[in-house]
Amino acid sequence: MGAMRLIIAGGGSGGHFFPAQAIMNELIRRNGGIEYMYVGSDTGIESRKWTLPERNRRLLAVRGFRNKTTAQKLSSAALLARALRESRTIVREFAPDAVLGVGGYASFPILMTAVIRRIPSAIHEQNSVPGLANKVLARFVDRVFISFRTSAAYLPAGKIRLTGLPIRYTAVRHKTFDAQVRTILVLGGSQGAHQVNAMMMQALDNLMHMRDRVRFIHQTGTADHALVKEAYRRRGFTADVVDFIDDMAPVFDAADLAVSRAGASTLFELAVYGVPSILIPYPFAAADHQTLNAQDVAAGGGAVVIPSATQDPGLLIGYIRALAEDRERLAAMSGAMTAWAKPGAAADIVDEMMKLAGKGTTCTRE
Repeated sequence: MGAMRLIIAGGGSGGHFFPAQAIMNELIRRNGGIEYMYVGSDTGIESRKWTLPERNRRLLAVRGFRNKTTAQKLSSAALLARALRESRTIVREFAPDAVLGVGGYASFPILMTAVIRRIPSAIHEQNSVPGLANKVLARFVDRVFISFRTSAAYLPAGKIRLTGLPIRYTAVRHKTFDAQVRTILVLGGSQGAHQVNAMMMQALDNLMHMRDRVRFIHQTGTADHALVKEAYRRRGFTADVVDFIDDMAPVFDAADLAVSRAGASTLFELAVYGVPSILIPYPFAAADHQTLNAQDVAAGGGAVVIPSATQDPGLLIGYIRALAEDRERLAAMSGAMTAWAKPGAAADIVDEMMKLAGKGTTCTRE
């Protein structure tokens, strides 16, 4: 039986690209048993953060339709028509045995081409509430992989497989919380989050009594970096304040507690490292899906949730005080996060794609 040929399509944001990256890492780890092509957006993060061979990537010009003017929608429609033509060429030349969509507008033309040509196909939905492209595509593809159980209510029941979200990191950590100084990780997502930054700066005045017992690692985004760094310095806190963190693994490993948005990738990465979390969902996420993401984690006991519209730092102050001082509760939350994590998501999805393509699961899976 020859090597499987797989197209992975989608991207735009890190939330779509990073799971795709995790799946490609799994393909590479399997030592040549699968040949792959990634098809993404020419303006997405995948156009800037690509580290694999160029022959394994193609980029399409695709734009969204939501909240656009009539002229912009017409332009998007013209780009989509061209992307469909290019997708037919890509599929014909690469000749995939199966196609996997990871969300985002770049997934749509490739997946529809696969459906029309009756190539086995699947999609992965990252969030609790599916995005527009995946809601449409779910009607036509053979499998639908989901990260959160709540997604099932929006998707065709017979096609669903609960896999969790593929992440870039694999080691599950069992934290002990024995150190005298707690490390608090503050994350606003890859672009930063002014709401999270502002609440954290306001909270510092009420955490002064803990200065010798906490240290911070704070990813701010570019806009607030200097302001946040000065806020910690002026109050005498030990803090590593950076605009962006490329390699999150050592940061997750060091963290005893996180203050974070509730994007799917971030949640599953925090979970695989067992990091107890204070979650502040992004208030403008489509269908408020970050709140639903956060509630799923909190229901398992690994996190507490601050309502997304909150501006006052009172709840944040209270949670930091309570959790940083309570080793037993941190340990219990860490265990709950580890139990909620699904570190085998990428491998499970690859196995399912091989079955769909009629290739079995013959590639080595450690």
